[in-house]
Amino acid sequence: MNELKHLARVRDEDLAGRASGAGARALLAAITAEEPTPERAPVPRRRTRRLLLSAAATATLAAAALIGPSLVTPTGVATSYASTELDITREGSDWVARIKDPYADHEKYTEGFKAVGLNVQLQIVPVSPSGVGEMIQMGMGGSAIGQRMYTGTEPEGCETGRPGCVLVIKLPVGFKAQAWVKFGREARPGEAYQNSGRANAKGEMLEGVKVSGRTVGEVVAEARARGVKAIFQVITPNENYDGFSVKPGETSPQVGNDWFVWDAESARPGVVRLLVTKEHLPKNPVYGGEPPVG
Repeated sequence: MNELKHLARVRDEDLAGRASGAGARALLAAITAEEPTPERAPVPRRRTRRLLLSAAATATLAAAALIGPSLVTPTGVATSYASTELDITREGSDWVARIKDPYADHEKYTEGFKAVGLNVQLQIVPVSPSGVGEMIQMGMGGSAIGQRMYTGTEPEGCETGRPGCVLVIKLPVGFKAQAWVKFGREARPGEAYQNSGRANAKGEMLEGVKVSGRTVGEVVAEARARGVKAIFQVITPNENYDGFSVKPGETSPQVGNDWFVWDAESARPGVVRLLVTKEHLPKNPVYGGEPPVG
């Protein structure tokens, strides 16, 4: 039964100048006497404004949440993208991607670029200390003529993977080429490096140590003094010592302290790889017949 239809009608002129009247009090009593409806789960709201969403609008927002708070054109291509891994925004005539999580799955980056219509495959891989923040590989395919790509960090010169350092990739709006780029990040404990940086280069584990032409025993002693473990890779020099080849399976048990070292590579945190031969060679095959400086 509808209790409200039996109440006295209240007109505006009846309420003028009065805080309450008989009709108003009766109306209030009837409203407060209605049984409360069951509570619904609270709907999340933005703090800046309140919105009443239709079922269709709610479904649209749910779909957009899969690619972050993006703006989507009628063609289904986003004009911005945001996720925990990266943000992509249009700034003037460029797309600007800022990588927030250099340790994320590479597919997450691909999804973000695809959302704004870009075919970019980004990999951020563990590298030795001198390669952190550096571009390891970059290439373009397809309609690459006249296309350009800029890479850097914010702040400029910071080390990717360190707090507050963001990798930035800029591409022109209308970029149609395929692109792939590989960057270096700091390795987690035990991760193998994916670059072949010299272990005696600046910032590396054997910084400043001369290795070319020295005996295994001498170089291993210097490595141990720095708390670094050495593993070995036996190499076979090419004719005229202008390069070398590797025979899988020739590892450390066959290497003696009287063998000779021609180069040292950073393998993983705390471990270097020495490139060795049993005989002393007249030239360094790793560097085309000439030893590197230092």
